[in-house]
Amino acid sequence: MKNIVYIMVIALFFSCTESKETSFAQTKDIKVVSPNFTVDSIFFKNNATINFRTAIGNTELRYTTDTSNITNNSKLITTPLKVNKSSFLKVKAYHPDFKESETIKLQLKKVKHSISNATVTINPMPSDSYPANGPSSLTDLKSGTIQFKKNNTWLGFNTKEVTIKVDLAKELTLSTITLHTLTAQGDWIFAPEEISIYSDSKLIGNYNSKNASSQTKESTIIDFIEVPVTTNTYSSFAITIKSLDKIPAWHPGANSIPWFFIDEIIVE
Repeated sequence: MKNIVYIMVIALFFSCTESKETSFAQTKDIKVVSPNFTVDSIFFKNNATINFRTAIGNTELRYTTDTSNITNNSKLITTPLKVNKSSFLKVKAYHPDFKESETIKLQLKKVKHSISNATVTINPMPSDSYPANGPSSLTDLKSGTIQFKKNNTWLGFNTKEVTIKVDLAKELTLSTITLHTLTAQGDWIFAPEEISIYSDSKLIGNYNSKNASSQTKESTIIDFIEVPVTTNTYSSFAITIKSLDKIPAWHPGANSIPWFFIDEIIVE
């Protein structure tokens, strides 16, 4: 009888050990949850502060502010992160019991000129479904988020062409005009195919996208589209934005007119 009890105890011990090892092996195949973050301003004059929150303890956050890949030797985030120049921030979470997380990407823009006092006119006006706060939304330095259905900052257009005219409060010397846009192909929102910028009816800058009709890997993309313009002093300019003629054949909404989303115009 004693022998039987002894054998059962040994069997139970190895069973528990195997269970723990199996459980540990399984967690190593699971990615740790990506961190949540809040940022005081995507567009900033002096600096921006980003606060991060992790889902579980003993998680390290590593980051880069350029195009390099993150490794477990990249810079460590230990306090709220401050940036004082335009940056492309990438962050990953690392935990000893899990695989590294997906990469969080965040682009921040240092603003040289505020044009909040500019007079902005739009033709045609945005859809009633996504009006934001009208034309002034494009110069208020307030950024939309990927949760665009819950955010009133994005201007949404369901048309092939939009013209935005900006009359500046004072003349500025400019070399680049940037559009802050959103792409969410699953919601029929596509990047623009062409952007043309005029001053006094003269073309001063042009942008063409070869990838506007290509299927994106990410479900939602917030992007800065920088359009170089002829360096000069300007009192006004007009931006003509052309969407794809129709949604491409690979998409469920093929042949429909795509949406275009924008929330800010930045000049420098």
